[in-house]
Amino acid sequence: MLESAPKDYRYRPILTAAVLTHNHWTPILLSKMSAVKDENSPFSARILELTCKKDLSIMLPYLETFSNLISELKLDGSCRSSAKIIEMLTVQYFIKYNSLYIERLTNDVLERFTECCFDWMITDRAIAIQAHSMYSLYLLGTKFDWIHPELLLQIERNLPHGSTGYKNRGRKIIKAISTNKLLKLQAI
Repeated sequence: MLESAPKDYRYRPILTAAVLTHNHWTPILLSKMSAVKDENSPFSARILELTCKKDLSIMLPYLETFSNLISELKLDGSCRSSAKIIEMLTVQYFIKYNSLYIERLTNDVLERFTECCFDWMITDRAIAIQAHSMYSLYLLGTKFDWIHPELLLQIERNLPHGSTGYKNRGRKIIKAISTNKLLKLQAI
């Protein structure tokens, strides 16, 4: 079913429900995402993102695979969905203190998330990718001390050229870092 799935948005809920029902389809989505130049890669990434929004724990067995895959992604759609998944995972770890995620998100996985998010912040990526990456890096910086100073530099460098949304999120993160108060964004 995933092989010939149409890209029409009407099929997204059906495919998301199917992946939730058939957990063994998750590696198929990851495999499709890994075809980085394939135009279907973003569609697979989007279905994985929507599935994770319903049940993020579906990613737990595949954290190593996912964290190794993300640095290879090229298309913005795949990167955007992956950045959102990283954001959801880091929220579970750093905001909700969910023991399942604290146990499974190893330092190696978190470091790969950090590297990839910084790459997305410094390259010419869509604003949504950078915004999700920015918040994930902010949360990761509560564990790894070196991240916040680097993140501040990157935000300040991009702020004058960023969109309204980028500037809004950037200012919130700068304020949270400078006041040392944990920032919990809405609608995560």
